[in-house]
Amino acid sequence: MRLRWVRGRAAEGDGPDDPDRTREWVGCDDAGEAIARVVRVSGPVRAGWRLRYAVARDAEARVVELRPPVDRNRRWLIVIGGRVVGRAALPLQAVRGAEAALGGG
Repeated sequence: MRLRWVRGRAAEGDGPDDPDRTREWVGCDDAGEAIARVVRVSGPVRAGWRLRYAVARDAEARVVELRPPVDRNRRWLIVIGGRVVGRAALPLQAVRGAEAALGGG
């Protein structure tokens, strides 16, 4: 099944993640319904020689985002119907994996 892919969420704020990098792609069918998602998992943040697994999301550090260790070869999750069905190193590989999982390509 071939889907039409549109950009979803993008990385927010300053820091090691480029703010313009896409964090999610959404695969829609011909009717515009979201069928699949490809989501980039953010791993720990490297700041100098330190590796941080928790990142403050506000100035007072009241909201903290936990970032698990991530294998760079499996950073993109393939999600269909709320279930992770695979992983990939690159977004295009994940898109093709989602389409293959849906029975087409």
